[in-house]
Amino acid sequence: MLVTLGVLVTFHEYGHFWVARKFGVHVLKFSVGYGKLFWSKTDKTGTEFGFAPIPLGGYVKMLDTRDPEINLAKYDYSQTFNAKSIWQRALIMFAGPAFNFILAVLLFWAMFIYGKDEIKPILGEPTKLLQQAGAKKQDEIISINAFPVKTWQDVSLELVTKGLDRKDIELTVRRNNEIKHLTLALSQLPDGSDETQVFNNVGLKPWRVPLENRVYTLAAGKPAEKAGVQKGDKIIAVNGESTSDWYAVVEKLNKHIDGEINLTILRNNNTLNVIIAHAVDDESGTRRIIGIGQQPPSESDKEYYRSLFFNNSHGIFGALRQAFKETWRMTSVSLNMMGKIITGKASLKNLSGPITIAQVASDSASRGVAWFLGFLGLVSLSLGIINLMPIPMLDGGQLLFLLFEKIKGAPLSEEFQLKGQTVGIIFLLCFMSIAFYNDILRLVS
Repeated sequence: MLVTLGVLVTFHEYGHFWVARKFGVHVLKFSVGYGKLFWSKTDKTGTEFGFAPIPLGGYVKMLDTRDPEINLAKYDYSQTFNAKSIWQRALIMFAGPAFNFILAVLLFWAMFIYGKDEIKPILGEPTKLLQQAGAKKQDEIISINAFPVKTWQDVSLELVTKGLDRKDIELTVRRNNEIKHLTLALSQLPDGSDETQVFNNVGLKPWRVPLENRVYTLAAGKPAEKAGVQKGDKIIAVNGESTSDWYAVVEKLNKHIDGEINLTILRNNNTLNVIIAHAVDDESGTRRIIGIGQQPPSESDKEYYRSLFFNNSHGIFGALRQAFKETWRMTSVSLNMMGKIITGKASLKNLSGPITIAQVASDSASRGVAWFLGFLGLVSLSLGIINLMPIPMLDGGQLLFLLFEKIKGAPLSEEFQLKGQTVGIIFLLCFMSIAFYNDILRLVS
């Protein structure tokens, strides 16, 4: 998280700093982080650069006649921010978000040059709306409403945003080298369901190597053997919840980390119940290990699974073209989602704070360089978009004040601006409170 916010905040503030200096505005302080600086250095122009302990943002403090803490006698009035023309001040304010967009393009460019390891969007056994549309197992999704998709991330973004509109969409799939056009009836999604439930309600599951829910190996002395489980037993339910394959067995076992486990098994066409009173947890405490193992997949299944992976990389110029496309697409998706949150079509659960950023930063870094670069690009883009929102305290709010000043033909009163800043602070506090609440809820759920 420190790397993520440190890089993005520094680049954002450097945008303000660089343009301000180009227009001759004296910069008093350049801070990465909030609070009292724990390290600083002053350059020959008198600008203090430093780091503060709260890594949730940063700021560039410019010379301004409206700041009562500044001794203006030491400076030339022409060096003040408010001495500059409206268009110059507007460019200084816009520069921060603009640098975030530039950084996003550069990060996506690096990501496409390096290449992300991806997997083709091949369907598992379709159910619900997907089954009604005529989709089949091992269909490859190649476009959604004529928009080409190559990865599960592409499919996810398109389905989630389209699902919020509750409009039917065209799904183009490749089946045995033939192209099929299917109509996915998103208009039939259940009322009250939100975007987090789209995949489940559509009935979409990625293809996985088939693993039968039958016990193939049995560890000696472990809870399953002690309870009477035998090799060849077919586990058809765990604590009353049915299990169609080995993945479901593992999922249900891990769902019941503590307490008794009741396995319903099929043995020689007879249904039996086996009670396992205790089990062994792994070191993380998130898995239930009872000492059973699945049959290894066939070589043909393993070979097919390996064929689904590809490295999504491009040459230098091709990667740059893809970077601009990705920036445009993610900007459109972000604005679309923000609009739906404001209008109530999308849930406030989509708002995330620093805890989620820290978790996703760690997760993406563990997946490799390209994934982390993509995550940095997305957060940089989000930072740029959010800062352009017309809310006082944000760059977009300052641009709005400058627009009012242009229309009025004179500077806005300090009282009006102060009231606007107060409204902005209240809004941002509410915004951050919801984000922190969502973060904590994700941690405990």
